[in-house]
Amino acid sequence: MKHKSIGRRRRERRKIVILTVSLGIALVALCVLLLSLKGKNTVTETSLQTETMPEQTFIPEATEPSSTPTPEPVYTPTPTPTPEPSFLSSLDGFEPGTVIEDELIDTSDLGLYFTISEIHEDDPVFQRIAGRSFVYNDDIALSDLRYLKMLHVNFDGQYQVGEMIVNASVAEQVTGIFEQLCEAGYEIYSMYLIDDFWVGNGTDSDSNSIDHNNTSCFCYRPATGSSHISRHALGLAIDINPQQNPYVRINSDGSLSYSHDNASDYVSGRTSDMPHVITESDYAYQLFTSQGWTWGGAWTNPKDYQHFQFG
Repeated sequence: MKHKSIGRRRRERRKIVILTVSLGIALVALCVLLLSLKGKNTVTETSLQTETMPEQTFIPEATEPSSTPTPEPVYTPTPTPTPEPSFLSSLDGFEPGTVIEDELIDTSDLGLYFTISEIHEDDPVFQRIAGRSFVYNDDIALSDLRYLKMLHVNFDGQYQVGEMIVNASVAEQVTGIFEQLCEAGYEIYSMYLIDDFWVGNGTDSDSNSIDHNNTSCFCYRPATGSSHISRHALGLAIDINPQQNPYVRINSDGSLSYSHDNASDYVSGRTSDMPHVITESDYAYQLFTSQGWTWGGAWTNPKDYQHFQFG
């Protein structure tokens, strides 16, 4: 058996060492490469997960209140009271013929608008009647008369200021009757002193007042067709809506005579359903006759449908 030489054995050991080292280096390089590749895959997966993960909304966890809060008081405003209507307390300052709006009239107390006043020589009323409807005489004194200011409903259904002079003995009665007429909406065309229609004497002025369908009372004059003084001269007779309620004479042949052309539609055929026509079913008739007044429409001849008189 041949023995190897020492030099040869040295060369073989050197090769083995070199080979072993080379293999070690190769293994190390391979491990490094594998680790490098694994790291890249991990980064890629993380990036993909980050890109594809949906965005989440942060919802805070509910926390229980430490205690129930005291509710704030609710402010309830005090309702504004409805203002009371502002009614007139009288007719002071309102001239006769003035129309007054309905909402100004206290219909629960119409007596506020019916007043009775004495007439004195220094009064404006006296200045209007002196030497006209009133003259000094032996039948009626100024102190026996009263001036009435009253509310009435006109033919348009409006409240209107009216006036009248009557005998003091019936002043309370008259204001009471006209207050009831006003309350019932009984229509009176106008109510002025006859002096507003004065044309020189009592008889012609009365006729002028009738032509204007004026309701009136006092005028110192003789009775129609007579030399005796009229009940109007004493303030004890009232003519109401004379156009619709004319003075009519019945002639011997049965024909009718009347003095005012504006009354032609109301001379005959008078019925209670005709506006402003006074018959025995009329409210004015009922009120006046219940207080002892008589109606000229009940006379035999002439017929004075407008006329109510006392005594």
